[in-house]
Amino acid sequence: MSFKYKHIIYALFFIGICKSINSQNNKTQTLKDDNITVELNHDGITKIISPHDSHQANIVSAGSVWGHAQVQYQIAPKSWLSIYTDETTVSQNDNNIIYTDFIKGMPIKMVRSFAVNNGGIDWNINIQNMSKFPLTIGDLAIPLPWNKPSSENPEYVFEKGFVEHQHIAENGSFIYFTRPSGEAPYLMVMTKPGTILEYFNEAGNKYKVFIHSSLSASEEKQGSWRLDNTSLKLNPSGTNGDNAEYGFRIEWANSYEEMRDILYKNNLFDTRIVPGMSIPQDLTAKIALRSKNTIDSIVAEYPKLTELKILKSNKEDTKIYEVSFKKLGENMLTIYYNGNEKTVLEFFSTEPIETLIKKRSKFIVEKQQHTDSTKWYNGLYSIWDMDAKQLRGPDNTDGFDNWWGYVLASDDPALCKAPFLAAKNVFTPDDKEIASLEYYLENYVWGGLQLTNQDEKYPYGIYGVPNWKVNKDELLKTGISNRNLDKEHIWRSYDYPHLFMLYYHMYEIAKFYPEKVSYLDAEGYLERAFQTAKVYFIYPYEILPWYDTYKWGCYNELVLLPIIKTLEDYGRHDDADFLRNEWEKKVKYFVYDDKYPFRSEYSFDRTAFESSYAFAKYGATTDMKPDSKLWYDVKLDKWYSHPEVKKEDSKLFMERQHLAGLAVRGWLNNAYYFYGSDDTLSYMARMGGWSILDYALNFSETPWDWLQLGYASYLSSYALVNSGIENSSYGYWYSGKENDGAMGWAFNPQKNGKIWLQGRMNPRGSWNYDGEADLGNGAIFRTAATILAEDPIFGWFTYGGTHTLKNNTFSILPKDGVLNTFWVISNKQKIGVTLNRDGLKKDSPITYSTKKNEIILTIENKANGSHTTEMTLLSKNKWQVFIDGKELNPEGNKNEDEKTYMLPINNKQHIISIKL
Repeated sequence: MSFKYKHIIYALFFIGICKSINSQNNKTQTLKDDNITVELNHDGITKIISPHDSHQANIVSAGSVWGHAQVQYQIAPKSWLSIYTDETTVSQNDNNIIYTDFIKGMPIKMVRSFAVNNGGIDWNINIQNMSKFPLTIGDLAIPLPWNKPSSENPEYVFEKGFVEHQHIAENGSFIYFTRPSGEAPYLMVMTKPGTILEYFNEAGNKYKVFIHSSLSASEEKQGSWRLDNTSLKLNPSGTNGDNAEYGFRIEWANSYEEMRDILYKNNLFDTRIVPGMSIPQDLTAKIALRSKNTIDSIVAEYPKLTELKILKSNKEDTKIYEVSFKKLGENMLTIYYNGNEKTVLEFFSTEPIETLIKKRSKFIVEKQQHTDSTKWYNGLYSIWDMDAKQLRGPDNTDGFDNWWGYVLASDDPALCKAPFLAAKNVFTPDDKEIASLEYYLENYVWGGLQLTNQDEKYPYGIYGVPNWKVNKDELLKTGISNRNLDKEHIWRSYDYPHLFMLYYHMYEIAKFYPEKVSYLDAEGYLERAFQTAKVYFIYPYEILPWYDTYKWGCYNELVLLPIIKTLEDYGRHDDADFLRNEWEKKVKYFVYDDKYPFRSEYSFDRTAFESSYAFAKYGATTDMKPDSKLWYDVKLDKWYSHPEVKKEDSKLFMERQHLAGLAVRGWLNNAYYFYGSDDTLSYMARMGGWSILDYALNFSETPWDWLQLGYASYLSSYALVNSGIENSSYGYWYSGKENDGAMGWAFNPQKNGKIWLQGRMNPRGSWNYDGEADLGNGAIFRTAATILAEDPIFGWFTYGGTHTLKNNTFSILPKDGVLNTFWVISNKQKIGVTLNRDGLKKDSPITYSTKKNEIILTIENKANGSHTTEMTLLSKNKWQVFIDGKELNPEGNKNEDEKTYMLPINNKQHIISIKL
């Protein structure tokens, strides 16, 4: 009989014996000190809590354990076996709980030990070959089933659940968990020296990280993986190399800064990178590595196409490097340290931001569905499939049928493209793109997707999911008087901001460049924007109160604020008052009436953080009037009232919503698809990232962390743009000229993983559909900025640009993609300049003299004729402003820190001088 079959028979025989052995080990044991409490049963760890956590949240999911190690090994070729761990003996040695997974006669033995000391858990694993033959470990996986925020109960979600963040990077690996509320403490799981993590997979709650992964990685035939997938050979028992030891350290932290210190203390790397890890080729990045380790070398994946140099650091334990990449796509830096260890940093190199924006807008226009005017979807901006190199749509669905038809013709995936395109054309107008937008509005939106102003019952209503044409046909069959509003789907609040954002930017285009529009004039577009915004607050709440405009953050709704201001400018005070009143209802609800107003269509959702910050910012800067009876909640049968309203309350809410936003954002994990990302590198990376960067610029007294993370968020999802030149196959993710300017909806970090979109499988990297990606692109134009900052770690650095310094004068080249905003932030100075049109002249340096306290900018006229450009100056100091040498006086601003100047633009360019 072969050894293989003897082994299996022995395993079955000993199961019965071990059940009786293990019956004495079923009691629960507790290990604890002042900073951590651990409970263990006969299988492993069932509870890890912090004594200082007011919610006593347990990271381990109910009915699960931590501490198992799943081993796949072989002695005979092609015969993979699992180590038997169902029957385990448990012993205790002082403060050390020891689990022995072994049956006499079996070829492999595993000993797992857990000890609490110095505020954390030391978790060690020893694997021993007990046979006379060598054996190979193909997989050594560590399951970590954590308590996910999956309940509908907000208190449970935000107080008991956790969000996982990982940095799978060989010896430098770690995982950390944050509560969705952002409230500390946070749990960290770190590799000990000599232990690596090289791979992971996840299906449902079955999350595993791998120390060795050659078997699992080879069995997954789809997708690619960037790290080595290793196996381990153990020599025969009693010889050198017959065992292997691995270890992890687990600790709670009370802040992000403390997490960094814990990484440092445990011989890992506290890493900071500016301006991000998705780096345009015309920009450079700086890396700060704080560690007790000895760095031997850093090796680029493409050394001939990478420039890497070490810079001077003002701290002995911190090394600073500067890097730029010429190879488009993924670029890995491998850090070798301590003679035999290594870790990695994963970057992504893109074309310049301006190129990406232009390519993306051009691509959308060229793929517009307008070849057949008889089609009901004539003018639609639909979904591009990069894998098939096809435009999907109602007649070419790729399986997006029935309810899933929303992906192709309505709802966020299709509706987000036009607002982005319109926002882009406010700053860089293009005749073909503006004509495409008007074609879309005239042929697809008005009277199709959107009810007209002539509809007798619901004028300006917007059809939402699943497919507005099907809903509308059903309506026509039943007759207007017998409307089934649930089927008609004009109640979906999320759809309205897409259109009022589109109409508002079309208003700006028509106002700035009236010769370029023909469908409506400026006031016509403003009227559409107002009416669409008005019914946004009426129809959803009237039809389905639970689908709540007032209680959920909806992307792009912050565009209501410039609409309100513009209505005031036109003397439409009643209309402005209506929108302001409804907006302030929502602001007050978020600030006062819901402890966790961060949900969306799901109990835990990332889409709310752009809006929740906008509400906080408005409340913190606006004197809202108190009220005794504000509005009635039909569902809860409750009146909401706010007899006292204070700016300080909104500022406190701003801090809470920032912590919740950080909980879902990569910050310590240094790979381009996590760093600054919303965990899936989707549109929410940039939308929520806007709030972080805006907070750094406008509120924070110590803005450095917020600048680093906010700008990384702005840059992150540019990695999803499939863009390149001929020798790079026109894009990293999907080759072919047809895909140049296409974009991925989100990112899958697994070698091949299931995504939420119909449960489809997607190989590692960008999704092949663009979908909602342009929601994030729309946020470009409220986020992009060139920022000269005096960072305490990196020194003077330019986010979104480059600079040189000579004789106390900086010369800055802006390269942020939009060129309408410039900031200087130092310990002594904080000043921001923003233009509402035109822009900073490309390739013309901005100068900033620290000696003279003077900023000089060149403004480029992007229209044909004379006009006025509004410039906003934000600073606590008093500055003088000159245009071509002539001093300008500010308009009548109520806010002393914000001044508005009307710049008379007549020539192709003008020189603006700002002096303290």
